[in-house]
Amino acid sequence: MMRSSSSRSAPLAHVREACLDAWALLVPVTCAGCGAPDRGLCDDCLGRLVRPAASDDDAHLVRWSDAGGTPGLAARRYDEFVGAVLLAYKEDARTGLVRPLAAALEPAFRSAVLEASRAMGGVSPEIATIPARRCAARDRGFHPVEQLVRRLGTRPSRPLRWARQPADQRDFGRAERLENLAGALVAARRLDGRRFLLVEDVVTTGATVGEAVRAMRDGGGLVVGVVALARVGP
Repeated sequence: MMRSSSSRSAPLAHVREACLDAWALLVPVTCAGCGAPDRGLCDDCLGRLVRPAASDDDAHLVRWSDAGGTPGLAARRYDEFVGAVLLAYKEDARTGLVRPLAAALEPAFRSAVLEASRAMGGVSPEIATIPARRCAARDRGFHPVEQLVRRLGTRPSRPLRWARQPADQRDFGRAERLENLAGALVAARRLDGRRFLLVEDVVTTGATVGEAVRAMRDGGGLVVGVVALARVGP
């Protein structure tokens, strides 16, 4: 008699839980979302972060376009919960969170790739990320957004470099960010004829993305879309 998939998966779930319990004894952790003990991301928070795989409804995705008409797509709106998970991933080097974060990004990423490809007559865009600032790259030892893209099975392009290092802008408003970033990014090489889908973790004011779009355009390339895990505001 054949066993159902649910009956086969039940023992695996128990094994997984036992392994996580054992690991929590060796390396104590708390949930990045709610602070509950013994899990990097508890089941409740995982459910809040990742949309069910069976859902194919794009209505929940957040859409916008910048002043130049570049379309943007985010998996969700930014809130304190997703901010806490991203902070743990990026600043506390909890790289095990790359898997659920990539899963949360995936619906928007796949939709953005498909829409860009349709707009380009069936040709897929190159996937690009904004380079990490020198101090962040040194302190973290990894590029958070690149790791998300790689987790989704794509090797990102690196078409940009920093011409200068801007000031930390976490407490800046939009006007201050625009001034801080003006001319900070340049194309790493000529990008003539190349088309890119730009991936970010969070789009706040859009100043960093706007600077990246400008730099790629000045280098001869074109950003056909922006996709992010979360977007701040409307």
